Amino acid sequence: MKKLLMFISLIAASLVGMNLAHAVEIKVGVMAPRSNIKTIKRWGDMGKYIEKEMGVDVKIIPLKPNKAMDAVAKGKVDYVLANPVLTIAMQEKLATVPMVTMKTKSGAQFAGVIIAKEGSGINKSADLKGKNVMGYKFKRSAAAYVFQVKHMMDNGVDPHKDFAQFTEAKNQDDIVFAVKAGKFDGGFIKSGLLEFMVKEGRVKLSDFVIVDQKKDNLSAVHTTKLYPSWYISSSSSADKGVTSKLKAILLKLSPDDKASKKAKIVGFVAPLSLTELKNTLKTLKLPPYDK
Repeated sequence: MKKLLMFISLIAASLVGMNLAHAVEIKVGVMAPRSNIKTIKRWGDMGKYIEKEMGVDVKIIPLKPNKAMDAVAKGKVDYVLANPVLTIAMQEKLATVPMVTMKTKSGAQFAGVIIAKEGSGINKSADLKGKNVMGYKFKRSAAAYVFQVKHMMDNGVDPHKDFAQFTEAKNQDDIVFAVKAGKFDGGFIKSGLLEFMVKEGRVKLSDFVIVDQKKDNLSAVHTTKLYPSWYISSSSSADKGVTSKLKAILLKLSPDDKASKKAKIVGFVAPLSLTELKNTLKTLKLPPYDK
């Protein structure tokens, strides 16, 4: 029996090796909420890390949020790094499988931020009634739309009815600058973005008020409750042997690896539960639960 088990194990190992040998190139789609160039700069070394560990070529493909589903459906990517809202949509509609959840210094969760200009007198959700507010990728962005809309609805404000104007931005950096310049009264952005832009020398935290600011385990300034961070998911057509190997090397990624430092993360953890966020999307009747 022991010899039989050893034989089966050897066959399985060689099959995985054959699968990897035939996987000439792994295509990893990465959501690009800021820009394609910044996405490649941030995640390029992660591709090199995967190449080194797996011995296959890796191509990092920046994806606009509205193009990610199509890229997966048409087989343009084998794996995709995306926010949890898009992860749920892909899971429900395209049978993708969440493999790992991204972890930063703040943990494996993140939140939404509602910003206003310092000195504007806007401090809480109710202060934004009748105001001009800017968000990002309506119905698709997790931390620059969904999280904030749920927060405001819980506080008696309906963004689509109670704002004087609710505008969709092309990128989140524009939201920050528009609020700083006083062109908009408020803005929805993801947690961590302000800190990134401060490090880049583009803004100061003192330029803004964090509406309904929360104090909890997340070190970055934020407004909303915490939700699971971004996920890497495998497409339904991805090779299972390759997927298993990829998941293993992602989970062993060290905070000290160049790939982690360049991506501004500390690694990945086993996929967190998406149940609460699914319930949030159902409550708001947002995709994929809008019908």
